Amino acid sequence: MVLGRTEENIGFSEYEALKILATVRKNRGSIRISSSELGKMLSASQQTASRLIIMLEERGFIKREIAGKRQNITLLDKGISTLYEEMVQLSNLLGVIEKFSIEGTVKSGLGEGRYYVSKKPYVLQFSEKLNIIPYPGTLNISIHPEEEPKLRMLRANEGILIDGFQSDDRTYGDVKAFKCHINGLDCAAIFPYRSVYKDVIEIISNEYLREKLDLTDGDTLKIDFNLKN
Repeated sequence: MVLGRTEENIGFSEYEALKILATVRKNRGSIRISSSELGKMLSASQQTASRLIIMLEERGFIKREIAGKRQNITLLDKGISTLYEEMVQLSNLLGVIEKFSIEGTVKSGLGEGRYYVSKKPYVLQFSEKLNIIPYPGTLNISIHPEEEPKLRMLRANEGILIDGFQSDDRTYGDVKAFKCHINGLDCAAIFPYRSVYKDVIEIISNEYLREKLDLTDGDTLKIDFNLKN
């Protein structure tokens, strides 16, 4: 199984176990399962199922607690992201989920976006790859909780790579970008690989969007994406 840049490769058997655990969570609301029960679902032995659970835990895809003959298992963010990456690969193959919108509210940021758009090597690539010479700063949009699946799907896509670089004092990481529109204006959503944000989309544009769209914190916005562009 070939995954994107955000996750390390996962074997087919591990992925099948992860998918079944996610199915159990969806059907039951939580994952309380024995190795033998998982083995039956996988058409495998109890020993194989136990080994797969241990491997998934060691690699950070799940967390588990032993509770008698069963285990309470939690899917970690890495595991959930892996499932979304597989969904995106299939969607790309079948030509579905290319156009969608994500809604959220405007919020003040931590200054992380301003940091990225102030560095010349990044700005040159924003101009070349996105046709944007960004206003100094980003518009931060906190997504609505029900929009999380769309955000995970977006981040699992390949996007446009903005390469990191090195200077005399430090290394600057890669950034993933997606072209988008807000109220018809050309923009781009950027996702630094080392970002502290989980539920925020940072938007760059040629325009000062807060002023152009007369925005204040708490205003609701819709971001339109077309992954074919």
